[in-house]
Amino acid sequence: MRWRVHVGSVYSAPCVAEGTVYVAGNGLWAIDTADGTVRWTRPDAGFMSAPAVVDDTVYVAGQDRFFALDAADGRTRWRRRMDWWSYTPPAVGGGLVHFVNGSRYLRTLDAASGRRRWRRKYRRAGWNHSAPVLADGTLYAVDERGTIRAFDPATGRIRWQQSTFALESRTPLVHDGSLYLADGLGHDVFALDAATGEHRWQAWPDVQSVSSIATTPAIHGNTLYVGSQDHRLYALDATTGKTRWHVVTGGCVGSSPAVADETVYFGSDDGHLWAVRAENGRVRWKVQTGGRVESPVVADGVVYVGTRDGYLYAIDAVPAPGAVSS
Repeated sequence: MRWRVHVGSVYSAPCVAEGTVYVAGNGLWAIDTADGTVRWTRPDAGFMSAPAVVDDTVYVAGQDRFFALDAADGRTRWRRRMDWWSYTPPAVGGGLVHFVNGSRYLRTLDAASGRRRWRRKYRRAGWNHSAPVLADGTLYAVDERGTIRAFDPATGRIRWQQSTFALESRTPLVHDGSLYLADGLGHDVFALDAATGEHRWQAWPDVQSVSSIATTPAIHGNTLYVGSQDHRLYALDATTGKTRWHVVTGGCVGSSPAVADETVYFGSDDGHLWAVRAENGRVRWKVQTGGRVESPVVADGVVYVGTRDGYLYAIDAVPAPGAVSS
């Protein structure tokens, strides 16, 4: 472990940019990646939504407002009032900010001014854990019944929509012309053509005890990785959905995995951060933290991850020779 900083309970992934890690805990925190020094905090910004950083601006939802903050000092550039809480990070690109909260709308703002560009009703109001995804000039959003819509990000026009059975799904993954989506209340994983919405395959991990998959998939090569509530991380063939291997942990895997340097990093609810080989799932190391481990990010050989015990951890991705992990 390089350092840890108490930031308050973390419910989302951090974001790393230009030597700073930004994380939502008890407010929004900006922390120096080198030594864990706190650069600034904003008690009124950040809650359960992960921040997004583009150029010199941090975009993040609070409990009742959406903020654009100066990345250097946390100063407010603009903010907009929200009537619902947001639990997901925004998608930022092309001078636009796209975000969702518990309302029925997908909302798009001007990134420089916060002025509303457009909004589209796409779901019923209520708890929402699926963030919009911007990829290859298309904006994707999934409603609570598993209907995927592809929007023109500039106008909000629907390019296509496709139904699945992915109820209460988490954020989809768009990669190399495919969209992958896990069933938040069930055990299915779906693959669609990202350009047309055509179904490519629907599969479930080849284990009798498989439970709901409430995570965003990660991909490396032709292998898809998903965490499940049955205490397992699964590796699936990205072309067919066939199960390649799985790793059993001591708790539910509600953490979305991250892949770097042939290694898959993920957390489990029993307080462990795991590092396993991307090829075969062999455990490289695991580290005990003080609480449920959220989704990690990896940058410059360091894993940054928040936990429900209130800490943000910075952990070497490759332990020093002779180091002992628990």
